[in-house]
Amino acid sequence: MTLNRFSPKPLYRQLCDVLIPKLGTEYAWGDRLPSEAELAAEFDVNRLTVRQAIADLARQGLVDPIQGKGTFVVPPAIRYRIAAGKDASFTAAMADLGHETELRVLRTTRDDDPAIRQELQTRRVVTRYDFLRIVDGAPWSLSRTWIAASRFPGLTRHWSGSSSLYAVLREQYGIRIMRSGRTFSAEPADPVDAEHLMLGVGAPVLVTRGLVVSEHHEPIALTEHRCRGDRVQFTVEFE
Repeated sequence: MTLNRFSPKPLYRQLCDVLIPKLGTEYAWGDRLPSEAELAAEFDVNRLTVRQAIADLARQGLVDPIQGKGTFVVPPAIRYRIAAGKDASFTAAMADLGHETELRVLRTTRDDDPAIRQELQTRRVVTRYDFLRIVDGAPWSLSRTWIAASRFPGLTRHWSGSSSLYAVLREQYGIRIMRSGRTFSAEPADPVDAEHLMLGVGAPVLVTRGLVVSEHHEPIALTEHRCRGDRVQFTVEFE
């Protein structure tokens, strides 16, 4: 296909217009786009034009250029509403929006960090779950949950980290958990983030951290989510 060299629209923008409808269709999420040289040959333009087009698509959050590996198609950002005092079930919230979620446990360890124990108001060693949260087949976050398992006899039999903690606490212990405060920060991706979230080292990662509490405001668990900054949008409701 040849672009219109007589159009007032720059060639790289014309190339963007051609490529965008192909993203998610001809090129599915996770697919690598043809190389700069291949695209330049296909559309009869120079590689600088292709590079400009790829950079523009990356700014729109549609592709992810990874040095040394290529340019990959990324899915659109998924919005997630956060409201203080409301139920803390991420899985249920995503299901209501028509999204499928999966929790893939990476490791389970015991954590004796005094700061963590203080936040959870316990003197006992807490259990830490590290897991990858996946939404619609794409990595959403690299997450951690700390919980004072000693408060919930048999918790490790009912919850391995690969299902909804909210559902287990409600069904097995009659406890309904809600979000308490949340902090947000931006950090560069480290090698572990890059491996699990499929992004380059140093790419922006949105970090959210905070407690979930019972209806009586007793601390139940501490959560931390390290999310791809280009795929996640949090909406905070003020009431």
